Amino acid sequence: MNRKMLAVAGVAAVFGAINFASRAQSGQSPQPYYKSLVSSPTCMQPQWPREALRYEIDGTTIVRFEIGLDGKVIRPAVTQSSGWKILDDAAVHGLSQCLFQANLDEAKSSQQLPLKFVWSFSDAPAARPLLVADSCPPSTRFARFSQSDRRTSGGDGVLLRFIVNAEGAPQRIVAEPGAQQEVADAAVEYLQGCRFAHDAGVTGPRTDTAYGRVQLQ
Repeated sequence: MNRKMLAVAGVAAVFGAINFASRAQSGQSPQPYYKSLVSSPTCMQPQWPREALRYEIDGTTIVRFEIGLDGKVIRPAVTQSSGWKILDDAAVHGLSQCLFQANLDEAKSSQQLPLKFVWSFSDAPAARPLLVADSCPPSTRFARFSQSDRRTSGGDGVLLRFIVNAEGAPQRIVAEPGAQQEVADAAVEYLQGCRFAHDAGVTGPRTDTAYGRVQLQ
């Protein structure tokens, strides 16, 4: 499978689009206004985390930040999560490497700027394995597995990403942070009892990756 990926960053509707190339697409230069503010050698394209690539997860992260008088990024904070901490962290880390021009008006006024990162694959999505109906074990603790539900882990459920082997069993399961560790471990164990399969009626590219949320009772 040779899927290309695209990530886009835009600040306050005036920062330009940037293409990324993990599986390989060349970059497009930012718009002139962006170039006028950023010292381009310091503002590297955020690296798509290898783990995120393997699990083929995507989403949109919005980060707000300020620029210091010395041009450094200060107080970056995620204001809209992609649903995946690994992508959100990569967005913040990439932004933090940027060095803007010193003594900008935006810095003097402590202006907060939004930056959007859209982590997505540029081609059509591959078909993911689907949960086999009624295959998950009965549980007094967990209600169900919600396919493709990407809401962050919390008190009512755990977001999991995983790979499905040839027998339809989930493996290499990763729990996204947000739930108590004991609950996350129990959710992983619950999912291990579920089975998955591709829809035989769907043609085209397939992937062995899947994700979803184990819901608590």
